[in-house]
Amino acid sequence: MSHHRSVRFGLVMLMLVALLAACGESAAPTSIAPVATAPVAAIAPTTAPPAAPTLEIAPTDTAPLAVLPPTAAPKVDIGASGEGSVDTSGEYVADIGFRPDNNGFSFENYGGEEGIVNLTADDLRRMFGDQVCAAIENEVCYLTPAGEQWMEAVNGGMDGGHCEGLAVLSKLFYTGKVNVSDFGADTVPDLQLQDNELLQREIAYWFTTQSTQPARLGIVEQTPSGVVNTLLNALAAGPEGSETYAVGFYKRDRTGGHAVTPYAVEDRGDGIYWIMIYDNNYPGAARAIEVDTNNDTWRYSGSTNPAVEADEYEGDAETFTLELAPIEPRLEQQQCPFCDGDQGGSDGIVTIGNAKQSTVAYNEVWLEGSANLLITDLDGNSIGFENGMFVNTIPGALSNANKFGVNVWDINAEPVYYIPSAIDFTINIDGSALTEATTSTVTLIGPGYVLEVSDILLEPGQVDTLDIAPDGSFLSYRTTSSETPLMLLGVETDAADYMFLVQGYELQSGEAVNLALDPVAGSLSVDSIDNADRGLYSLYMAKYDDQGEQIFGADDIALEPNDVIYVDYLLWPGNGEPMSLDVDVGGDGTVDETLEISDITDDLAETEE
Repeated sequence: MSHHRSVRFGLVMLMLVALLAACGESAAPTSIAPVATAPVAAIAPTTAPPAAPTLEIAPTDTAPLAVLPPTAAPKVDIGASGEGSVDTSGEYVADIGFRPDNNGFSFENYGGEEGIVNLTADDLRRMFGDQVCAAIENEVCYLTPAGEQWMEAVNGGMDGGHCEGLAVLSKLFYTGKVNVSDFGADTVPDLQLQDNELLQREIAYWFTTQSTQPARLGIVEQTPSGVVNTLLNALAAGPEGSETYAVGFYKRDRTGGHAVTPYAVEDRGDGIYWIMIYDNNYPGAARAIEVDTNNDTWRYSGSTNPAVEADEYEGDAETFTLELAPIEPRLEQQQCPFCDGDQGGSDGIVTIGNAKQSTVAYNEVWLEGSANLLITDLDGNSIGFENGMFVNTIPGALSNANKFGVNVWDINAEPVYYIPSAIDFTINIDGSALTEATTSTVTLIGPGYVLEVSDILLEPGQVDTLDIAPDGSFLSYRTTSSETPLMLLGVETDAADYMFLVQGYELQSGEAVNLALDPVAGSLSVDSIDNADRGLYSLYMAKYDDQGEQIFGADDIALEPNDVIYVDYLLWPGNGEPMSLDVDVGGDGTVDETLEISDITDDLAETEE
């Protein structure tokens, strides 16, 4: 097997894009497990619309707060400047013993800084099992195409911050479920982030579990009083208790999301309680979320970004914007949302809701960029942003916003969408709210396959359309400009994995590039049907199996209107042999000529070296 294969998809993408430099450059995908959503009040269009809000979930019934008699104490501002510690009494009605200065990290929450390593193939294997690997050689996991793109999407999301990972891992260190000495120091405050890849990856791992099942299955969405009551019971059990939590909170419109570590509850008197927290944006500081059990409201004053002025979070019994995220379910092997069930995977299945509900297979749709997405099924139902308002009328469709905690106000936080895998749909990539041209990437990840369109150049007001088959067998991109998007299609099979890259250029407004995959026949078709003018295309294919990687490709493939080219990829012998492309002139079903495309595996290997 080629020694280059451990970085195969990333390097191959870079190499192929370099070969296609005349046609534009690709962009990596960004942001994870579903929560139910529902239509909300109209929001005025903005360049960066808020992430989709979640459906109200009936709160768990809670018993009256069982606490010590209230101790009168003056009410003080909870860190209104967003700096330093609150004026806590230090006397708590429930206390796990954790303290931010002794048990929290000494460094702040961080985003997309240089030199940081997030998830790797080994981390996905740890999270989901061997099913994520197309091959394993000498204990090195080579991810499937869908696994590689899913990992890149999640890693891109971490550019917004790692607060969830910091909140969860600090609690795991404290409870002894993860050994701090394995990461280079005897205590958590002594851990160094820089040049500590093992710690960086561990933080990224626990960040990712905010989106996976069954980790997300136990999310506790209660009224503020219910959250306090649940924490009182959990904290009273101490570090050895069966339930430990991170706390997540959002603004009412879900434009911000942050995760912190709760360690005690203080009774401030008159029905006011402080949830004492370690906020990873403020290392060493004792901070508090205030809950008024009389009015069932909560508030927290503190920026999600240490570099910007503090802002106030608040909610009530109807917002469900204060949540408890259980830690214990994250310790289990998680369900793989992108694996092919026919090959021992989990068939892209995730569990939604509580344990009594059934599992559902979904296609995940991710966006990087400032555009808005509107996903519409064949019956006209939609999920996404329509005229600046979030809507969801597709039966079973879900969306999810994630907790990042750094630079939240600057993130174009389009949610991740989850569409039941049996539903056909189209995606409008809408630039109506843009004030300047931008580049976006749309990625669809399903069980055993991935589709992606990058280099989508949108002008203000421009709307492009992406048609997708739910099984990953068809991808059509229609543009209203002459931009040159790069289309990627990856699929795993029993014998090998394949990745196809197609780019059309010199296209006219309204023309489309269509890809169709027949996994049974082992054939990929690229066509210009319904286009009015001649177009030029670049086509590359990579094959990955236990023998290594083999790649072929060519530029400047000319197609007249209605022409179709066929790639019988299962028949390609590789090993330096050329690939045959059959051309159907006019699309009448007859092969009129055959082109030979070179094997460029050795050329790419020389370039990598």
